[in-house]
Amino acid sequence: MSNTLPARFLKSATLLQEVPRSEFLDIPVCEEPLNPKSRLHFFKKIRSKIAPEAKPKIHPKQKLTRQFNAAAWLSFKYPPTKPVALLFSYKDCKGEFAIVIDESVPDGQATMMLSGDIYLEFYGELEYLKVIATGLKKEQCFFIEEVHVHQIRPKKPNTDKEDYWLVS
Repeated sequence: MSNTLPARFLKSATLLQEVPRSEFLDIPVCEEPLNPKSRLHFFKKIRSKIAPEAKPKIHPKQKLTRQFNAAAWLSFKYPPTKPVALLFSYKDCKGEFAIVIDESVPDGQATMMLSGDIYLEFYGELEYLKVIATGLKKEQCFFIEEVHVHQIRPKKPNTDKEDYWLVS
């Protein structure tokens, strides 16, 4: 966690958006929502009852890693002269931290996009995940055009027998 910093060092951070819990928790996701078989399998999976002891518990000292793609489009009435940074702010079992995603100087431009892929390392479960910006003055007039956060999940190999091609 060398590129993370304690959140108490962020004095003038501006909250852009709270990330929905479904984006950073391990919950079932329908891989192919347009495929009827895949959709039916997904609905059966989420409707089935799982015994509480069958769910693996995450230990508070267990280190976990998630990869995210994040972007924010900001428009300014008067562009800032100092660098603006996009960060994730999060709370895990060890405390509140922040990690820099991207930083840029607007160079007189009225709009800017800050984006990047990031590996987030945390311990136990995440309590929250927020997208924040630093480098903006309190009296600065700006508009958040869009904030995008997406967890990059590893692709699972398709094991359906009808999808495999037999080569002889």
